[in-house]
Amino acid sequence: MDRPEITLHAVLNSDERSALAEIEATTSILKLVTRITGMRFAGIAKFTEADWVVCSAYDPLHMGIETGDTLALEITLCSELRRDPKALFIPKVSEDGRYSSRAVVKRYTIESYAGVPIFLPDGRLFGALCALDSRSILFEDPDLEETLVLFARLIGCVFFTNPLLN
Repeated sequence: MDRPEITLHAVLNSDERSALAEIEATTSILKLVTRITGMRFAGIAKFTEADWVVCSAYDPLHMGIETGDTLALEITLCSELRRDPKALFIPKVSEDGRYSSRAVVKRYTIESYAGVPIFLPDGRLFGALCALDSRSILFEDPDLEETLVLFARLIGCVFFTNPLLN
């Protein structure tokens, strides 16, 4: 007896399809971020009033930052994006006195940082898209900032549709 072809769309409800699409989209974006920056960690974090919460992480460097991890927002480099919501690139954290003494830098051996704010389509600041590495990375690509901002905008749109995240 022939069995009718069952599509993934028919088997999964809309919330399950949305969650799978979100995971696939954010994972792909994070992999692309590591490729274009040359850095070996990329993550998406949500800001609360006091915390930095990892929504998604791509960590082939094994820095130890995982989805669901929470840090005090003020100790993170991403906290700067909350104060001044524009792209931040730090090629040598160890040589920048504003950031080198932060506990998070020592804990995860961060030498390079690239971050852009993630805004939801309604204008609210959601969090940050960031890339980290234990090596010094020179940010020479003149299109890097614009590319990361576009990725952050896409992430904001993806997360805006998920009521659990915004």
